[in-house]
Amino acid sequence: MYRRNKYSVFNLKSAVLFLSIVLLFQNYQAINNFSEERLECFMIMAGKGTTSDGSVMLAHNNDLSGKEASLIEKYPRVKYKTGEYVSFPTGLKIPQAGETFEWMVLRIYKGFSEGDAVAVNEFQVAIAGGLALGDDRNEKAVEADPLLKKGLTGGVRYIALQRTKTARECVELIGSLYTKYGVAYPSGVGIADPDEIWYIESGGGRSWAAIRIPDDTIWVQANGFRIGEIDFEDKANFLSSPDLKKFALHKGLWNPSEGKFHFAKAFGKKKRSKTNRFYNSRRVWRGISLLAPELKLDPDLQELPLFIKPEEKIDIKNLFSILRDHYEGTEYNIYAENRADIKERAIAVPGSVHTNVLQLRGWMPDDIGAVLWAGVGPAPFAIYVPYYFGINEISKPFSTAGRDYSDESAFWTFRSLCDLVVPKFNELAKRIICDWEKFETNELETQLKVEEKAIDLFNKNKKEAKIWLTYYSSHLSLRSLEKAKNMLKGLHNK
Repeated sequence: MYRRNKYSVFNLKSAVLFLSIVLLFQNYQAINNFSEERLECFMIMAGKGTTSDGSVMLAHNNDLSGKEASLIEKYPRVKYKTGEYVSFPTGLKIPQAGETFEWMVLRIYKGFSEGDAVAVNEFQVAIAGGLALGDDRNEKAVEADPLLKKGLTGGVRYIALQRTKTARECVELIGSLYTKYGVAYPSGVGIADPDEIWYIESGGGRSWAAIRIPDDTIWVQANGFRIGEIDFEDKANFLSSPDLKKFALHKGLWNPSEGKFHFAKAFGKKKRSKTNRFYNSRRVWRGISLLAPELKLDPDLQELPLFIKPEEKIDIKNLFSILRDHYEGTEYNIYAENRADIKERAIAVPGSVHTNVLQLRGWMPDDIGAVLWAGVGPAPFAIYVPYYFGINEISKPFSTAGRDYSDESAFWTFRSLCDLVVPKFNELAKRIICDWEKFETNELETQLKVEEKAIDLFNKNKKEAKIWLTYYSSHLSLRSLEKAKNMLKGLHNK
């Protein structure tokens, strides 16, 4: 059974509660500078040689205004008739494939056409997440490679996901579509499978480049161009739009006398907000510093290392912790007492609408090897729950979301908790995060036994294995929601 999101009636009780949320939301807007910059995300991609269990791990926070309700869905394989098309919000239409693969997605209620989602398909090919890059393009790039009003939006990455069996195939398809149809808004996209990780950036209307992340390294990304020097002869590790080097030279985006072709320098400008020139770079610095503290990087660096070798092998809990980071223990702590002057953009902000870690493991059946550890809401307040690819359905509260507040949607419970706690973050958040971490630790400690049973069932009866996984994920998701509701009730009664 595959669910679609259902929109609930906006009744009087919901309206009153929603109004209280809005009022609370206004109290902490200044903390995150929402009025100026809010469509920002954060991503980490860890190669299989850097993780304790040998899996590829992908982490992402999707930051919007905080009010775009999120949900999880599964889509089955679908066969299409000749002549059918895929439509984009810009008006562009491209031919539909003859058949699309099964896939699972964590997205906002508006859909995935703009790219506000993470996803994985039946071959463990995954979209790690996307990051808007439009504000980081330099003036020369804007003029040389203008965007196409009727070009592709971020949703193209999910169209490619439905049609490919490896990460490289997915990158190549996205790149070829960029070249053929053009881009309406540039972005950075992480793409992986159990064997390798790629990262692709669109520099403008038709220019793009992609780089393979070495297995023994980790890539940390915020909303700025990061792809550096490109070896155009090394097709195993670099891909790009046709004649990219010649185009950049002709348009004055690159001067050979100044060094090798560097994609980020050709198209980027190191975006700065009006209040903080380290708006993007400091988030990358923080992620790298938590993974490899021995590097002792200067927090004011604008250009940071691309490939990071962590001091120790990392696990899922490490990534949960980083996704929840708000610069605690540093002078940049966004919740520091009596520090109204701080204008930082932390990794974890209240405006996040979903958070996740994707775990990809090629030595297991795909239904068990691919796990979406998802939280519907901001990372500090959401609970990460494992959704195995093989599940038949997602519990109703986590597959329900719409434009308005709904008691039936898990997102709004976690959103309400965030809105209530943020104005008193230092007083209340530590207790909540501690409780959530205990819940997640128990999930991780039982994961091995759960998967052993699932694999045993899978070898005997695949249908029974999928039922078992569905029950397990649904049980945990409903328990997590119950914990959040009890916490919310307790705080209201204080």
